[in-house]
Amino acid sequence: MSPTGTTKMLVAASVITLTIGSIDAGISGEWDLFVLFVVGLGLNVTLLLRLQSRRPAVPIRRDLVAWLRDRASVSGESLSAVTDRAVATFADRYGVVVDVEETRQ
Repeated sequence: MSPTGTTKMLVAASVITLTIGSIDAGISGEWDLFVLFVVGLGLNVTLLLRLQSRRPAVPIRRDLVAWLRDRASVSGESLSAVTDRAVATFADRYGVVVDVEETRQ
């Protein structure tokens, strides 16, 4: 899942809803419902923290994702390791990107 703004907003809305539900269940004394809300809240908070990754989401074409998955399954590596190596190889092959503004000065 790509952590887009919409995805983060939906998970945050779910966290707010579950928080309100757990407070209401706690006040009314529905302890089994309270436990369900708290478990759901914990899962959603974990998902929200997971979406706040330092690693940026870079959308790529569907055919390239299929190629990366095939390469990962053949090599036994993770998809992110194969993707990192592919981008690093591309950067090594084509060199450093030069800022056009810096070359004008």
